[in-house]
Amino acid sequence: MTPVIFINCKTEPFVEDIICHLKQYETRNRNTLGRFLGERVLLAETGHGTPLVKCFATIDEIISVMTKKQWDEYIELTWIPVGSKYDWKPDTKIKWLYGLTDIKPIKPFRLPEAWASTRHDHGRVWTEYEGRIEE
Repeated sequence: MTPVIFINCKTEPFVEDIICHLKQYETRNRNTLGRFLGERVLLAETGHGTPLVKCFATIDEIISVMTKKQWDEYIELTWIPVGSKYDWKPDTKIKWLYGLTDIKPIKPFRLPEAWASTRHDHGRVWTEYEGRIEE
């Protein structure tokens, strides 16, 4: 079973940025991906209809960022535009950064509608995919 990690690409092409090695860390406001440390995952774009799975990646590091100063040290590696809804906000208490390595693009495929409409783990991770994707 390969977990599928959903990444919102409605305003920014984050999965493409990961594939191009521009975005080296996926970010979350909660530790939703921590259980996948050291695992190979699939990354899917969301925000434009049915999620589109585009690549494999390994989550090789977890960093908890607790101050704006720390965030500023990583923002270029997260490839998050300053001022975007994903940037550090005055009321932010913590950001979780997940290092992504061993990126391998695959022939993109859409998740079946029944799978895409059933969100698991707060709509960000789907661990019930039983497909046969070869690397």
